[in-house]
Amino acid sequence: MPTEVNILEFSNYVVHFLTAKKVEIPAWKMQKVLYYMQGWHMVAFHGHPLFNEAPEAWVSGPAYRSIYNKYRRYWSSDKSLPVKIPKGMDILDAIKEVLQSLNMEEDQVEFVDGVLTKYGFMEAGLLALYVHSEIPWLEAREGLGIVERCEKPISLETMHSSFISKLNKNGKAYQQLTKGNI
Repeated sequence: MPTEVNILEFSNYVVHFLTAKKVEIPAWKMQKVLYYMQGWHMVAFHGHPLFNEAPEAWVSGPAYRSIYNKYRRYWSSDKSLPVKIPKGMDILDAIKEVLQSLNMEEDQVEFVDGVLTKYGFMEAGLLALYVHSEIPWLEAREGLGIVERCEKPISLETMHSSFISKLNKNGKAYQQLTKGNI
């Protein structure tokens, strides 16, 4: 059974991983990457979420409240989130340390790295366009204006079924998905 991780600790891994690859990860982009991570994880690992928090259907796209609270001071910036590397370590050592603290299964790590490579490397504007066309987000915002505030949770069940539909539509084999080849 896959390991469910703390979303705040996992966000540290995302920042370290993308920083090591020289990819910018502003706070609002983090939200979108986590949304795709959760959705694809539930498909690859038979409905098991990676973290136990549902995103909310904010105007800007799916957003995790705890991540917003953690990175609130960076929210309106397009600058990459800061990376904290312990003294005497380099970025790769820091990644290993964060990864060990998450205690994920080996197949999860391989999967997560594949999803981070796909979505983390995307231009932030393109990622924003994608999330605004996602059925789970649109369904949670049904009946609201485009700039109307919303804190309604996005259904994990709807995310799961929507991502399964995407997988079937794109004709990707399950084995490719578990390797992070989305």
